[in-house]
Amino acid sequence: MAEMVGRAMRSICFFVIIMIGSVCAIAQTDTLGKHHWVISGLAGSIVPHRSEMTPLIKGYSFGGSIQWMKRPTMPKWRIYQRFPTTGFDLYFSTTGNPEQLGYQSALSYMIYRPYGKLKKCWYGMGLGVGYNSKIWDLETNHQATVISTKINCALTLHWQYKLFSSHSHNHLLGLRMTHLSNGAYQLPNLGTNQFQLSYTIQPKMELPKRPMCITDELPYYFSSRIISVQTACGIKETYQPMGRKYPVGNVQVNYARLINYQHRWSVGLDYLYQPALQKLYDKNLNQQSSPKNWQQWGATLGYQSIFGYTTFAIQQGVYLKTDWKNNGSFYQRLSIRRNCMQLAKINSYFNRVYITAALFTHWAKADHFEFGCGIDLFRR
Repeated sequence: MAEMVGRAMRSICFFVIIMIGSVCAIAQTDTLGKHHWVISGLAGSIVPHRSEMTPLIKGYSFGGSIQWMKRPTMPKWRIYQRFPTTGFDLYFSTTGNPEQLGYQSALSYMIYRPYGKLKKCWYGMGLGVGYNSKIWDLETNHQATVISTKINCALTLHWQYKLFSSHSHNHLLGLRMTHLSNGAYQLPNLGTNQFQLSYTIQPKMELPKRPMCITDELPYYFSSRIISVQTACGIKETYQPMGRKYPVGNVQVNYARLINYQHRWSVGLDYLYQPALQKLYDKNLNQQSSPKNWQQWGATLGYQSIFGYTTFAIQQGVYLKTDWKNNGSFYQRLSIRRNCMQLAKINSYFNRVYITAALFTHWAKADHFEFGCGIDLFRR
């Protein structure tokens, strides 16, 4: 009991230091500059999404984040997204169970967008690299079947509400979710979901009003219709843990239609090739399989958010043809794509080429990460 109280007191002291540091750092910030340092205090807990995680949740988590945010500029996509702020986020937090779960940190690229007429509410999305100090180990930490690699992918969602403003600062209260997972690259991999309240004091990052020049010619990322084809690959592991890693490949054809200059909807067809199913057929069903059984076909319905040459997308898919039924009929894909504008200097046609990264899941269970490239065959 005394040890738990001591841990809680140390965590509270850390939280107070973060908040005092935030005030001191913000007070020295030049609010007229182009970039801003923003420091937040965090307090919450890991929320179990599987029954295996419940015994591992033994206390509250405390932490903080340091952000380097950029003042909005005037490209057309920022106008239609209501001048979001962008920058990098350095995150650190306890887990409430340092013996089995350790400590977590992450470095992510963040985009915050205002919503609502009064611009008091903001939501942020981030993607980056995370680190977990304690991992599953068969000899010393076999009960913590949560994360088995120290380096992981970090996904961040952050909702904020402006409580009040001073002459040069905004005071915001928010809810932050930070997810760490290796995407089944190595098992076991339940992943962690940190839900934490945040309190932030940030410099005002509002551009002075100035005349806008509206032209008839819109950038190509505002195309009303896009047909694209892409290919991607990844690596995944199946049970038993520390076993062989199998390649995963897929080809997608997508049609996207503009809703407005902020969002698109999309439909598509998927072809997936998963040699890892060979082991699952053998171990789970005691059946022999062939490459024909490792192929899967699917159809997707998606929703995209446009941030200039960068697009965030979520797809809900359904298997049209698959011999492996144990994962159910549905799958999901969270992805980000970025058009390769540097290649356009070689030839203008290359502005149709893009790179992509995605997390492929079956609901809350990650299946694999995939990385690839594609091309917009048609834009109008």
